[in-house]
Amino acid sequence: MNRPNEERFEKHIEQTLIQHGFTSRLYTEYDRNQCQLQEELIEFIKSTQKEEYDKLHKQFDTSTDKQLSKIVNEQISKRGVIDVLRKGVSTRGCSFDMVYFEPKSGLNPEHQSKFEKNRFVSVRQLHYSNKNENSIDLVLFLNGIPIITMELKNQLTGQNIKNSENQYKYDRNPSGEPLLQFKRCLVHFCVDNDKVSM
Repeated sequence: MNRPNEERFEKHIEQTLIQHGFTSRLYTEYDRNQCQLQEELIEFIKSTQKEEYDKLHKQFDTSTDKQLSKIVNEQISKRGVIDVLRKGVSTRGCSFDMVYFEPKSGLNPEHQSKFEKNRFVSVRQLHYSNKNENSIDLVLFLNGIPIITMELKNQLTGQNIKNSENQYKYDRNPSGEPLLQFKRCLVHFCVDNDKVSM
């Protein structure tokens, strides 16, 4: 008999996300220093803003991806993820959008095409710290940028959102942890089978 556990709850949520257009990545692909999935970020930029990327590449050559990743991280740390998603980033005469929002009409096929190239990714058990191996149950990324974290609790194992809330309060010290800094993610959710809190 299969006993209920948190891992099965995670898998169920992940499978639902995949059915709705997300892809799944491993926590090992996460850059703990830059607080992002660098490959996802760079592929999004290359597929939607190749001319700007090529201009930057002429300046940085082989270190372009690393430098662009660093610039995005610095801008999120300075301005917050919402501002960076809304306004993008600029450096050395190049401007990059970090997301394309859904067009209000179908009159601009190029914008629709870019919107469809947004990359939605889920990562289970994301090891986010350079200090320890703590992990967050599920993190959602948009174009390589973490936007939502979730601590999941399966009530059939005797835990609920109160346990998640306590985990964020007492086990997830934001000091020196880029992912947990104010304005780094849009929201941190506590989720059980029946309820959600922030």
